[in-house]
Amino acid sequence: MDLDSTRRGTIRGGRPRRPRAEQRQSGEGPTPRMGSPRRACGVVRVERWASHILDPGGALNAETHVSQPTEKTIYTLSQLGESLKRTLERVTEGRALWFKAEISKLTTGPTGHVYLDLVEEKDGRRLAVMRGTLWRGQADVVKAKLGDNADQILQAGSEIVFSGRVNYHAVFGVSLVIEDIDLDAMVGEAERRKQATLATLKKEGALATNGLLSMPRLLQRIALVGSPGTSGFRDFGVHLLRNEWGLGFEVEVFSTSVQGKQAPAEIVAALKAAADSSPDVVVLVRGGGSALDLDAFNDLELCRAISRCPIPVLTGIGHESDLSVADLVAHTQFKTPTAVADGLVDKMVQEQSLLLEWTGQMSRHTHQRLAWERERLAHLTQTMRLQPDQMLQAKAVQLGHLRERTLSLAQQALERQTQRIGQLHQTVDALKPDNTLARGFSIARHQGKAVKDAALLSKDDVVELQFHQGRATAVVTSVTSNQDG
Repeated sequence: MDLDSTRRGTIRGGRPRRPRAEQRQSGEGPTPRMGSPRRACGVVRVERWASHILDPGGALNAETHVSQPTEKTIYTLSQLGESLKRTLERVTEGRALWFKAEISKLTTGPTGHVYLDLVEEKDGRRLAVMRGTLWRGQADVVKAKLGDNADQILQAGSEIVFSGRVNYHAVFGVSLVIEDIDLDAMVGEAERRKQATLATLKKEGALATNGLLSMPRLLQRIALVGSPGTSGFRDFGVHLLRNEWGLGFEVEVFSTSVQGKQAPAEIVAALKAAADSSPDVVVLVRGGGSALDLDAFNDLELCRAISRCPIPVLTGIGHESDLSVADLVAHTQFKTPTAVADGLVDKMVQEQSLLLEWTGQMSRHTHQRLAWERERLAHLTQTMRLQPDQMLQAKAVQLGHLRERTLSLAQQALERQTQRIGQLHQTVDALKPDNTLARGFSIARHQGKAVKDAALLSKDDVVELQFHQGRATAVVTSVTSNQDG
């Protein structure tokens, strides 16, 4: 007997109808009025019929009823709950079924049990909500199976494919007891989304857009997009700002989460804000992770934002074996955040060396040209002394013109070279430690030597701090090395 037919039979107080031929064969006919209301007779029949659903074993007796059998029968909530429980057990046969749902909330109890609020949504509208439970013992098994993906999967906002048994409790209602989570199905879904994003970007011709932007020769102003406190973010900062060449960089941080359902939208907003700050380059970093951890970097809107960014974007997402779509649409991709920092330092060292080489070449060329002109002038002077008077006069005039022209050309060349040297000096000056100190950095010295590693210091050591204006003495109260986190 289906629930819909039960509902139809009880709304109006009637009873399920059978064909008239069937009624005649069973000896039934139209219910005689006999002065009794037809509705009262119908109620008795419906109650008897409903009792087969709510109490198929006949366990209910007259004591559990609050009225006489000829009147309407009233059931308790617990009786209804027992009936629902038996019905669910009969339908599912106690088997585990496969489901797909999104985790809207997840909490772990003090005993280790994991409690989940599961939802199904479509177009921003919730279609269903149900509780899920992962008992402690099974939670340990599932987490071990998921490995490095466990934290990414078991969190709010994650969509999971899982097997579970339907459970009904008269007080807490229907819930799902989770037994397994299908990692392969989730990885496959992530790969499908990645390929769909790639196909869309190829169709739009957006894969190479950011890569066609011209990279500035000097990359000093860095807009860093990432999650402060993560290992990848920290590695980038350490390698960039503590480089062995002492090169100075201006880094502005645009904080965002780098995994989870909310990450793509946050990164898109951070990229826009970073581009608006007009840096030399935008750097997007994340410290490695599994394929599911990096799923956010295959998001279509995020990859479109990278492609359309008016500033070159460098990525260091940190996945050795695979590239995200974000890597493919960026101007330049590096394997790790550390590699991005090293690349920026190498670029600056290369440009600095090239500038110094150009300065030397221009200086040498200027001196060579002046020496050649002096030698030529001396030769002309000597020649004139050996010529007759008339030749001397003519040559004197010619020499005067040549001398004026030579001096003019030499002066012009010298001015041009001096101007270029001045520009180069300005660039070189920007890279000097003094200018780095002027931007708020300081140099720590211990016993007259610059401190490059905090691990070389001990508590109570006296450290001299050099600032752009003046010096100060500090006493070390604690030491934290990079290995300490």
